[in-house]
Amino acid sequence: MNLGDVVGQLLREGLSSQTRSRLEHSVGESGLGGLGTGGGLGDLLGSVLGGGSSGSSGGLGDLVGGLGGMLSADSGVGGMSRGEVGGIGALAGAILGGGGSSVKGAIGGSAMALLGTLAISALKNWQAGQGASDASGLGVSEAELSQITAPQTAELCLRGMIEAVKSDGQIAPEEIERIAGRLEEGGITAEEQRFVQTEMRKPLDVEGLISAIPNREVGVQVYAAALMAISVDTEAERTFLDRLAHGVGLDRETVQRLHGLVGAPGF
Repeated sequence: MNLGDVVGQLLREGLSSQTRSRLEHSVGESGLGGLGTGGGLGDLLGSVLGGGSSGSSGGLGDLVGGLGGMLSADSGVGGMSRGEVGGIGALAGAILGGGGSSVKGAIGGSAMALLGTLAISALKNWQAGQGASDASGLGVSEAELSQITAPQTAELCLRGMIEAVKSDGQIAPEEIERIAGRLEEGGITAEEQRFVQTEMRKPLDVEGLISAIPNREVGVQVYAAALMAISVDTEAERTFLDRLAHGVGLDRETVQRLHGLVGAPGF
């Protein structure tokens, strides 16, 4: 199974009325598109990946290239060439544009890269203008960055989205069938559809999700995926997000930065 594809399709189809607007906000000037070009995430990933970033232009093009390299050393993000992944807008374009199985890989790879980018940005507060050329000084190892794009992380992000939707109550059987149908239209395999349906039918288990998350870096990414999946307009949803944040060790400042990056209400 490639559950990154499922994450991408669910983001594209929208599990809540807010999903699409949050995707658009996250790549705009108030989100990742507002990051500066020097001494930011591009420098961080350049250093971690051995590119030698001090004094480089950095910026989102380098960032996306770095994440693409970790997703697939040969083809970049989701099967697209390095040249096709020229910036953060390409990630959103792959998720929001096109349709069907022909763009399935691009959607999945782009979704995981975008969630990883949001996670690192919120965790390291790059939007506030902080920068460093030494990734080790920021406490982010190459192994941790690779973990952000690993298949296991895609499964955790998918579980986070589903648990978030369940936080308001069990998902109605007809809604499960509707979502499965949209996944099938998007080229998601029968095995992947069954995984989603099984997870949706399970009782809410926030603690089980938290216990499966290996570290705070992955925890931010799972939180970002969950935040994309719900409107955050009920007390149950806010309680779910608060429990998730506390369980994976996210401080309130990191949470508020992530909410700001995707345009979600704070609390």
